[in-house]
Amino acid sequence: MQFTDIIYLLVWAVLAAYCIYSARKLSPILYVMGGFFVFMFGWKLADCLLPFSLFAGIYNIIFRIVAIVFLAVIILLYVMIKRKSK
Repeated sequence: MQFTDIIYLLVWAVLAAYCIYSARKLSPILYVMGGFFVFMFGWKLADCLLPFSLFAGIYNIIFRIVAIVFLAVIILLYVMIKRKSK
């Protein structure tokens, strides 16, 4: 495992913890964002530990689809919260 891999893992873990911790005070959308960062942490950890790359081939396509779904859910929740607050 390289130094940059460890930095990425720490960044995803800290962002996930911060989003989940702040969700009660700020917005419930942060739970979804925290879940996304947990997913990113898990994917990067698995990529570091497995003998093959999870950022190549079909695994990269799966990763991108999951990331797009998270992004769509976050945007949908944001729009719903903004409409509700008006």
